[in-house]
Amino acid sequence: MQYFIKIRFVQVVIILFGVGYSTGAGANNQFPHTFETVPIKPTVQPTETSVQKKTQLKLALANVVYLVIENNTSIKNAYLDRIAQKGDLAVAEDKFAPDFTPTVSVNLNELGRNGITSGSLTTNLGAKVVMRIPTGAEVTFNWTADAQTSNLNSNLNNFSSSITDNSLRQNMELRLSQPLLKNAGTRINQASIDLARITEKVNIENLKSTLNTTITEAIIAYRELIRAQERVKIEQLSLKNAQDSLEINQALIQAGRLAPVEIIQNQTDIANRQVSLLSAQNDLESKRLALLAILDIDKNINIEAETITSVKPVALDIEKLRNIALSNRPEYLQAQFSVDQTKLNLMVAEDNKRWDLNLNATLLNNLNEAVDARLGLSLGHTFGDLSLEQTFKRAQVELRKSENTLKNVQTKLDIDLQDRVRNANLSYNQLELARRATQLSQQQLEIEQEKLKLGRGSGVFQLIRLQNELAQARNTELDATIQYLNALTNLDLFLGTTLQTWQVKIEN
Repeated sequence: MQYFIKIRFVQVVIILFGVGYSTGAGANNQFPHTFETVPIKPTVQPTETSVQKKTQLKLALANVVYLVIENNTSIKNAYLDRIAQKGDLAVAEDKFAPDFTPTVSVNLNELGRNGITSGSLTTNLGAKVVMRIPTGAEVTFNWTADAQTSNLNSNLNNFSSSITDNSLRQNMELRLSQPLLKNAGTRINQASIDLARITEKVNIENLKSTLNTTITEAIIAYRELIRAQERVKIEQLSLKNAQDSLEINQALIQAGRLAPVEIIQNQTDIANRQVSLLSAQNDLESKRLALLAILDIDKNINIEAETITSVKPVALDIEKLRNIALSNRPEYLQAQFSVDQTKLNLMVAEDNKRWDLNLNATLLNNLNEAVDARLGLSLGHTFGDLSLEQTFKRAQVELRKSENTLKNVQTKLDIDLQDRVRNANLSYNQLELARRATQLSQQQLEIEQEKLKLGRGSGVFQLIRLQNELAQARNTELDATIQYLNALTNLDLFLGTTLQTWQVKIEN
């Protein structure tokens, strides 16, 4: 049995063995808000560079989500765990299915005396069927048949033989045992199946949590690659501006409008910019390897992230998001499942304290002789076993603890949600201010450059300062952009809707 992943239009569909799950919002419903834009067909464009001899791979964010689902080791191991987990559920749900056990044996007995060999051949056949009923009853049916051939005589002197006395005996037995107190009733006998089904829900939530977390990590790593790429571009542009300023100042020196000593500051600034560029290029390589490690693809591939074109604000309604979190957040759902489990465990512990009172019925039918029917009651109880009461009290304590945990998780959910929404809104406000600061820095630098060309500038030091401020403003805007997008992605993870945002479905 294998897992496989397929893409259907814009959907990344995970086909898992035996997983049937539908989120609170409905498996086919779209998430009310979408934090990311998914292209209709994720495109991967590999090319071969002539200098580095490495495969160039340009990745969109949708490509990253697909690749991490297909290749990440943690996700693969989560798929494999589902095989054993689904088997555990199948075993539990098989509780009331009948068990059939056939048997067959053949025995040959021989006795030799005075050259004459005699013996018997016995063939035993049997079949046993055991069936448990939801009321707690157990029905057992036994059938046995003995076929015996005796007096197998063989005379070694005259090579004669004879066979006599063939017989066949059959017996049938039907037993019924129905508990009337302890272990009686459908609720208590269905409890083990209900517990297994709750465990299955917990396992699916764990799988969703693994997928949500891993996809989020890949998205964050992808944006770190974008940040590193853009910083290289910013440093390259800053270096070019510094070199252009050097050329302008050299022309002004030759024209006698600027003192030769002023050029030293230009040269120092260029050297600093070259150092910053090398640092940015080194950071870019580090972020590239980090993303490759999460995607678990060839480390020799030179991947490149797409540039962020524009970022628009997302309206965040706290009340709507709260309802979404209560329906999808794995931590909250698991706390609810824990309450359900402890309730069932308490019911079983209370039932174990009851007396054993069973109705027993037996029907014996020897087809060669007579029929024997019996009906009776059996009563029993163990005195002095403190473990039964201890188990019951512990189940009561665990139920109270799980209820307290559920309340605490819900309270913490409300607080954390408000904090994350506030952080996302604040991040966008910071992005707006950073954009404005970049525009103003750009305008100041352009004005100073024009003044310098006309010989009315404030000097080389002022020009270099404005260039540095522009580079810093661009980096600040870049950081604010990444911070806002990551805030939305982390909010998606907190709500438990990462799979819905990226249209990743867990289906049968």
